[in-house]
Amino acid sequence: MLLEIIDLDKLRRGILYTLIMLAVLAVQEMVLSRISLFGVKAFIVPIFPVAVAVLQGGWWGLGFSLACGMLCDTMLAETRVLFTMLLPALAFMATAAEKFLISRRLVAVFTASVCALFLTAFMQGLRVVVLYDAQFLPVLRSAVLQVIYGVPFIFPIYYACRALSERALD
Repeated sequence: MLLEIIDLDKLRRGILYTLIMLAVLAVQEMVLSRISLFGVKAFIVPIFPVAVAVLQGGWWGLGFSLACGMLCDTMLAETRVLFTMLLPALAFMATAAEKFLISRRLVAVFTASVCALFLTAFMQGLRVVVLYDAQFLPVLRSAVLQVIYGVPFIFPIYYACRALSERALD
């Protein structure tokens, strides 16, 4: 009776997306947060919600971006609600772009992910400029480097999410 109500395909897909999200967060926290190049660390978390939003649509993107944002804010001591608000906004923009402007191909997810990475880095830098009166150009340099370091991670996250979105789970 209960199994007739539950869509097992969506439940399996949700569990697998959760595992991908946890893997992205684990790589971010255990590996990338410890590697600094020119004083900047890569930040890849925004790629996942954008990929899910473009490949699966709005509700999936919203749900996973909200969960990812809350976990990210919990993981990082310096933010309180930045990613809980920012990642769903990025997923919404990626979903809107997918509906009206772009397709579900690698180029579209790549472009949306680079924009999301830059917007995230810019918002992190803006917080430093406003709260700590830092100079804007060094913060902008750090944001650009953070985006460059995050770009290679678009490909594995995209291909994992695409494989899951196209796969019929039985």
